[in-house]
Amino acid sequence: MFFRIRFDCRCILAVVAMLAAALLLTLAPAAIAQNAVPDAMPTGTETVLYSFGAGPTAGKCKITDGADPLGSLTYVPATGLLFGQTSTTTSGGNGDGTVFQIMPGGSAYIVDHFFTGAKTDGNDPRHDAMTLLGTVLYGTTLTGGTHANGTIFSINDDGTGYSTPPVYNFAKSAQNSTGNQPTSSSFVVVGSVLYGMTSQGGKHGGTTGDGTIYSFDTATSTYTQLYSFGGGDGADPHGALTLDPDGKTFYGMTRSGGGHDVGVIFSLTSVKCSTGKCKYKYKVLHDFACPGNSTPTCIDANDGATPDHGTLVQVGSAAVAKPPSVLYGLTTYGGKYGNGILFSMRTDGSHFTILQSFGDPGTNDGINPYGSLLLNGTTLYGTTQLGGSKGNGTVFQINTDGTGYDRIYDFQPAPDGAKPIDNVILVDNTLYGMTEVGGQCGNGTIFALVPPAL
Repeated sequence: MFFRIRFDCRCILAVVAMLAAALLLTLAPAAIAQNAVPDAMPTGTETVLYSFGAGPTAGKCKITDGADPLGSLTYVPATGLLFGQTSTTTSGGNGDGTVFQIMPGGSAYIVDHFFTGAKTDGNDPRHDAMTLLGTVLYGTTLTGGTHANGTIFSINDDGTGYSTPPVYNFAKSAQNSTGNQPTSSSFVVVGSVLYGMTSQGGKHGGTTGDGTIYSFDTATSTYTQLYSFGGGDGADPHGALTLDPDGKTFYGMTRSGGGHDVGVIFSLTSVKCSTGKCKYKYKVLHDFACPGNSTPTCIDANDGATPDHGTLVQVGSAAVAKPPSVLYGLTTYGGKYGNGILFSMRTDGSHFTILQSFGDPGTNDGINPYGSLLLNGTTLYGTTQLGGSKGNGTVFQINTDGTGYDRIYDFQPAPDGAKPIDNVILVDNTLYGMTEVGGQCGNGTIFALVPPAL
């Protein structure tokens, strides 16, 4: 049954005001989440699985082993192995880095390949995790190769069959090159094609170029430059791409460039494809700010600065109008305290929201998040390079709505690891990651962490 209700003018105005207030609350950014007990010791349970350079005898160190891991781990379900890279080696080695494998329980650590850095090999693999395509892992090196500007390499998912020579050698360092010096080993995979970015090269950007977006077809060994950054639209991308579920739009970030030279968030959308070739439309979705261009600190309560090798996490699809698709990411600097932020933003560039400003003075909060977030359900996990109770970095968690921020582990003095500079992955309710330094020999660690929420 329906009833006719009469409103006078004042009642109508009141209802309109209430609706407007409700709409504002719906669209307003979520409150910045803070650790309710910022100085309390987190409750995650951490285990050092491996200390790089550590010998079989307690207190002793190997002559040759991996060292200084800057990336993250890849789990291969078929073999049950974790694979990773180190950017260099310990004393006595050639210093060009390694590819290694280890069991999730910490046993059977093996170096599968020592990079040589000669023209026939790459060297200095950097950030993110190698990408599994079928039974083959693909990764990149920052330098080395024919032109000493980096390579794409492959290795089988059991640690055999490293590609010599590399699968692809990046071009000479110069403007107008097709791209060089890739910093991320992670790719978007579509069929047999890998999509990634280089930090230099391309059509713009002085003598070295501002970087590129490219594709590489593993079936035909075909390399294609898709976009060249030009400084004002972003420069020096150090992370990986994210592909929208619509299959047409890539999202990513650059470390510098843009209006304040502290990076941008962008989209790259295929608008016309025929006979396997596509035209792309590039758009800056967000221009990170830096008051007075006071890099690198960039204290700004309303924005972040300098996303360093970060990859965006997407929830939902831009192809679906409701609910809106959202991107989550990190910046190393910026925010209320200048120590980095965790943000959310809709895929159309609207509703940029700071969910966490890191490094509140007088607390043990994390400082300077590098790398990317891990999404598990409605919980995001990440690391900070510094901060925590001992200043050695943290692992944190936060809900996607911006609530529930908490440090779940503070890295301790040796033999614990220190200064995680990349991502964690989740395998069987356990987070796995690496630290750049610390451990028994000071060369970094592989760690496992059971978070309190799992």
